[in-house]
Amino acid sequence: MSHYKKLFEETHIGKMKLRNRISMAPMGPVGYANSRGGFNQRLQDYYVERAKNNVGLIITGVCSVDLNIEGLPSLGMPCPTSDPFTFVHSTYPMNERIHAYGSKILLQLTGGLGRSALPGFTKKQIAPSEAENRFEPSITHREMTKDEIMNLIQKFIQSAAIAKKAGFDGVFRARTTRKSAKISRRV
Repeated sequence: MSHYKKLFEETHIGKMKLRNRISMAPMGPVGYANSRGGFNQRLQDYYVERAKNNVGLIITGVCSVDLNIEGLPSLGMPCPTSDPFTFVHSTYPMNERIHAYGSKILLQLTGGLGRSALPGFTKKQIAPSEAENRFEPSITHREMTKDEIMNLIQKFIQSAAIAKKAGFDGVFRARTTRKSAKISRRV
């Protein structure tokens, strides 16, 4: 184990102190939302179990900031803005348990799946700009309107505020148009 000593040392992301350098990359929670956009019990237990096993930083799977923009199924993906009370009610106790084990947790947010949506998963085929579907090039996603973009910006702001009330240590913005993601400043 002496080869991996650095892995168990404290580190920081900005001002956020992590107990070690072990992090859990986001994995999609599709199918683990309750009927009102919160985390179901199975998903909550999954993240708490990671904290129990010495993960310093947990990044949740992707949560939509607005299920309506693409017509995502309500049981498909957690969404802070669908019913903020339910979202906080399902995640605050989970985050308290995660923090009790000394772990930090970031909420991964997305504005939509865009051209990366599996065919048939969304009702509306939209993207930041007109684009072919990544999996089925015969499907074209229309360009979002200015009003849709402004609405999405507001939903990100609302989702970050809800994440703060729910006890998350920050938000992590998922990007579906590039092969990267960005950690947003602590909420």
